[in-house]
Amino acid sequence: MSSRYQVLEQMFEDGRDRGLVHHFTEETQLNGREVTVDGKTYINFGSCSYMGLEQHPALIEGAIQALADYGTQFSSSRTYLSVGLYKQLEQELSNMFGQPALVTASTTLGHLSALPVLVEDDDAVILDMQVHSSVQMACEMLKARGVTVSVIRHNDMNQLERKVRELRGKHRRIWYLADGVYSMYGDVAPLDHLTALMDTYESLHLYIDDAHGMSWAGAGGTGYVRSQIEHHPKMVLAVSLNKAFASAGGCLLFADQTQRNRVRDLGGTMIFSGPIQPPMLGAALASAKLHQSEAFRTYQAELADLTAHMNQRLREAGLPQFEICDSPLFFIPVGLPRIVYTFIDRLKADGFFINPATFPAVPMRRGGLRFMVNRNLTKADIDALVAAIAHHYPRVLAEEGSSLEAVAKTFRIPAIRLAGGNAATIAASAGSLAVVCETSIAALDWDEWDGTMAARGSMTAENLDQLERIFNPAQQPENRWDFHYFQVRDNQGRLVLSTFFTVALLKDDMFASAAVSRRVEACRETDPFYLTSRCLMLGCPITKGNHLYLDEAHPEWQKALSLLLDEFRNVAEQRDCNQMFLRDFDATDDARLSKWFLDNGFVRQSLPMVNKVQRLDWTDRDDYLARLGQKYRYNVRKEILRHEDQFAISYEKCATEQEILDCYQLYLNVFNQAFEMNVFRLPLEFFEMACTHEAYDVMRLYLVDENGRRGEKPVGVMFSHVRDGLYSALIVGLDYRVVRSHGVYKQALFQTVQRARALNCKVVDLAYTADLEKKKVGARPEPVYGYVQVFDHYNYAVLESFAKDATAPSLKASSR
Repeated sequence: MSSRYQVLEQMFEDGRDRGLVHHFTEETQLNGREVTVDGKTYINFGSCSYMGLEQHPALIEGAIQALADYGTQFSSSRTYLSVGLYKQLEQELSNMFGQPALVTASTTLGHLSALPVLVEDDDAVILDMQVHSSVQMACEMLKARGVTVSVIRHNDMNQLERKVRELRGKHRRIWYLADGVYSMYGDVAPLDHLTALMDTYESLHLYIDDAHGMSWAGAGGTGYVRSQIEHHPKMVLAVSLNKAFASAGGCLLFADQTQRNRVRDLGGTMIFSGPIQPPMLGAALASAKLHQSEAFRTYQAELADLTAHMNQRLREAGLPQFEICDSPLFFIPVGLPRIVYTFIDRLKADGFFINPATFPAVPMRRGGLRFMVNRNLTKADIDALVAAIAHHYPRVLAEEGSSLEAVAKTFRIPAIRLAGGNAATIAASAGSLAVVCETSIAALDWDEWDGTMAARGSMTAENLDQLERIFNPAQQPENRWDFHYFQVRDNQGRLVLSTFFTVALLKDDMFASAAVSRRVEACRETDPFYLTSRCLMLGCPITKGNHLYLDEAHPEWQKALSLLLDEFRNVAEQRDCNQMFLRDFDATDDARLSKWFLDNGFVRQSLPMVNKVQRLDWTDRDDYLARLGQKYRYNVRKEILRHEDQFAISYEKCATEQEILDCYQLYLNVFNQAFEMNVFRLPLEFFEMACTHEAYDVMRLYLVDENGRRGEKPVGVMFSHVRDGLYSALIVGLDYRVVRSHGVYKQALFQTVQRARALNCKVVDLAYTADLEKKKVGARPEPVYGYVQVFDHYNYAVLESFAKDATAPSLKASSR
């Protein structure tokens, strides 16, 4: 399962456990204003049927008449034959918009038909990072063809213009894909600016989805986009016949008939997907005719009055909005999903059904209350909802450890001034826990630290002291690491939590595919810090193991974690970090801990497996080989042991600077070809320390000639940290001229395991990647997890936009 679906699964499981998703209405008749769920009736502020037409007599009659005339379905591909209602509906919609119309089975299927036909291989696409998921889905088909797809920040017209200038000399046409009204925050596209850009740049075209703007705005209900601009000759408009239109399907409006007919003839879902069935075509035709009537203008005015009333009441209550506009889709900023869910529970208890807008539909910390006004609601309903939100807003924030100030800062909106006052109603308890925060391991008791941390990995006090000296402010930006040490004790002095974390610059593609990283590295040849972010990381980039000591038997372990998270947030804000990354947790971390992290805005992410040899108690080599199993025993004999006498192994400390440089060069050989876990290059100073420090074991492999003479320079090197029976292989270096002919890498793994046994270690940690080769020498891959919270998703949206074709020219050319 991909990491994207792992995240979605976590969020939906959490939503299902909280009773927030997959509900069913229980009424035998719906009235558009109320819904009954689990035996309770709610005022429904969760409906996108903005115009409230689903019970309109004309639409019901249209559906009934079509059902009587044409039956329940007309089953034929539109390529061959369409029921006549289609022709009538497309004519009515063409009359409404004054442009050639093509009706599709849904707006999503419309995108999937139109974009692969409209966008040609020599075109380029620019996505607004918040454009609807259905548009982004269609772009996956373009990426698979190798079309250049870029992403810009939401509604950033300056960035759009820069991108157009960058692309216009390389591509025939440039398509900007956006929404008219954005479905989460309810904000709108800057249409005047987009029109000016299309007028300025001949190659720029606009494909815009106005599903949430349809009907409530524009002459004859043609939508928000057409209420602001005329249909530009280089624009394609997509609208929904669901939502405010109250029927089924979608519609595409084109600049000319030729363009429309190409999509009709060539669009995949126009050919292979089923049509809208006659009853809903009848309803759609009735709705189109109603939109062109005098009565419809009255309906629009009624909804506009309700929308204005909602805006007025929110303003009077001092409640914040992400953006104030005339859209009937509203968003109240709140914060983490956990806080949003608590808020939703309170409003449901008060009799209101509204929707949470949370990650991954919005950034993790920028969730909120998403609700809609429709024409079936009353001003009294609106007054009651606003009063309930105003009552619960400061209370829920305080109970969940947030504040109005925190919301304003997170959403970058003006200070919030509630009409009823801003005072929090829940006082924070000082509790019985004491916190120690230090920025150097020198300030802590090393014996106590090692007693809880040394056996976990390469994080002994002495090692951390050395790393602090190396990765300091004098280094290049990528090697300046801020170290922070955090401990929590109870009033008896008992240690509840102990850990360390660093702030460091990381590559955002660290865990991306090798193909994507190669492509990003090609960009870094001219911009070394392209797609990099400052990260607050549990541990540091060179240490391995579970960096968090937590006494889960202690009754206040969750409070201790909360204190740690408070420190994370403070440091992340001070250092302008874009993400917090808690690593490396193994499969034994319990459900309580995972749930706690999710409640606090961290999603669980699978990391590369760690390969460990857990039993080093074999008596001799035959015993070792016998434990491998037949297949791996054969591999070791054929690929490793037959070359063993061609190597001389040295465990002596490097005696000269040249010997250290030789080892460093071997590391660089691997670094320059390793993209599976894409990181910054380590400085020479680290290897100088590792080559001389007693806690590090440096194994060098030399080739010997037929006379038994050792080569002048090593062809392989393994840097490992050793402490408390744990042998942690950290970094390998290789001479690729002889890797294949002599099996140098496989020999290095084998000799590492043998070396750990000779030092009486109990476990060998062979680190990440190359799982198959490590399994051959006795390692078993073990799952490792991290918990991640990202503040700004833009860089990751850019990474997702990279074409997946690893044979693209930019991939072939990339190097370090």
